[in-house]
Amino acid sequence: MTGKFETHRALDAEGRLTDQLAHTTVVFTAHNRRELVLDAIGYALRQTIPVHVIVADDASSDGTEEAVRDRYPGVTYLRSAVSRGPCYQRNVGVEIASTEFVFPLDDDSMLVDPDTLRIALADFGAPEIAIVCMPFTNVLKDAIVHHGDAGKGGAMPLDFAACAHAVRREAFLSVGGYNEDLFYTMEEGDLALRLFDSGGWRTVHGTSPVLHHMQKVGKISYIQDYTGTRNKVLFYYRYAPARYVLQRILGASVLDGIHQAKRLRIGPWISGIRDGLWQVVSGKAKRTPVTLASFRAYLAQRR
Repeated sequence: MTGKFETHRALDAEGRLTDQLAHTTVVFTAHNRRELVLDAIGYALRQTIPVHVIVADDASSDGTEEAVRDRYPGVTYLRSAVSRGPCYQRNVGVEIASTEFVFPLDDDSMLVDPDTLRIALADFGAPEIAIVCMPFTNVLKDAIVHHGDAGKGGAMPLDFAACAHAVRREAFLSVGGYNEDLFYTMEEGDLALRLFDSGGWRTVHGTSPVLHHMQKVGKISYIQDYTGTRNKVLFYYRYAPARYVLQRILGASVLDGIHQAKRLRIGPWISGIRDGLWQVVSGKAKRTPVTLASFRAYLAQRR
């Protein structure tokens, strides 16, 4: 494997911090989950390959910075004074990384098997692979394994969950990384579609051990519900070929409305529709449609 590697701190077999040659980089985006990110860093440093860990803190106010710097002095720590969102934080982390492949994970993504990153890196076996979707499970909720479709055929994935993925840094930077205008939700499909349309870069299911994602059971998030609706309007307006724009926006908006009504959370849906359409009619949202073949590939995997 080629790439630019630097010496970074890692834990040896006896749990001592030592200087080793980093084979890859893990970027943890963090926001007010101090204990979780401390655990996540510990698992990352116990991988069977040396890892450079970067924490990109999205304006945490719970003492995350002090705790990380105290326990893991070899970690690269970045902090925004105001919240810029996970897309921005991932972009910053990948930009400063010095390795060929980067794992932009969440602060509640636990690499519980020490061999996870070594095997995940091997999944970049072809030069056109830009994203590897690592198998994961929401262990606090159920035992369902997501991203676990490697070798089962079917359409190439053009969407994934950011809590468990790796990127080829060169490809990632060539398309500008994550779309920071989305802030949160749908940014994964946005990235995968742009990579595929711009240079035929592929997203694949990985074969690494299952990552544990510590997502809360019954999580309720206004910002997730709001951006989930708004970003569908922006996504389809921006990328859909002309024949698909109206039907995809209407279809996605109606389905979201039905879903949110069942949850008695219609407020975020209304706000999301309003703000998405305002960005369209005001000209703030720009049309950059992908090819018909790329968009049909995206619709195929969504089905």
